[in-house]
Amino acid sequence: MSSPRQQPQDRLEVSSLQAASPSQASDASGAAPTPKPFLMIWFRCCSTYARIPKSPDGLTYRGRCPKCLAKLEVPVGEGGTNRRMFEAE
Repeated sequence: MSSPRQQPQDRLEVSSLQAASPSQASDASGAAPTPKPFLMIWFRCCSTYARIPKSPDGLTYRGRCPKCLAKLEVPVGEGGTNRRMFEAE
């Protein structure tokens, strides 16, 4: 018998769920999704890592410390760099 808190509509049959196959993970055109550019930042303020994405205009990477929410904006420099991990103070 079900408990008073649990209703039949709150239940989900797990066996009916299917994992997405690689062919289902691609978009409607059949092409694989392109990875979004990001930087991995070590926020020294809270001793934690976060990924910050590139802005839509492509001129900066913008993000926040996940703990204290300090803002970070990193400009994309001329020539760029191959590094993807940086520290922020």
